[in-house]
Amino acid sequence: MASQVGIKEHAPYVDVVCVNSYFSWYHDPGHLEVIPIQLNTQFENWYGKYHKPIIQSEYGADAVPGLHSDPPMMFTEEYQNVVLQKYHDVFDQKRKQYVIGELIWNFADFMTAQGITRVVGNKKGVFTRQRQPKAAAFILKERYWRLANETGILPPWTKYPCSL
Repeated sequence: MASQVGIKEHAPYVDVVCVNSYFSWYHDPGHLEVIPIQLNTQFENWYGKYHKPIIQSEYGADAVPGLHSDPPMMFTEEYQNVVLQKYHDVFDQKRKQYVIGELIWNFADFMTAQGITRVVGNKKGVFTRQRQPKAAAFILKERYWRLANETGILPPWTKYPCSL
């Protein structure tokens, strides 16, 4: 909590508030239904206190490549997908108000020290350590193309892709 105290002490002096959260992962693991409630509460609390734009600077869930389950269970690609989709739903509501950015954690899986909370490293990447896409990479690709097409903000050298 010491880091949270430091953040709250400095938040009045910054232009943008960046927040990290892992709802349904480190907090209430396995409970996907809490994401919209907790994420909305997080945003309303930060914005209500500081009235500044917000960037979600970390969010995500681990997924072991090739591990599948229906219904989605923690560490499956389906679970990672649902976590992302639930976060995205809230981002889309709040970006019309004050959420100005989102940064998933992480681009690719990476090795960490051994521990009981990791399966041979951090698996929150949307790509494997060998840079092969997980299902989440396709969710992000579709999302970012949709957002770019909505805003019309694409580099001039880019052609709009076919409808997804």
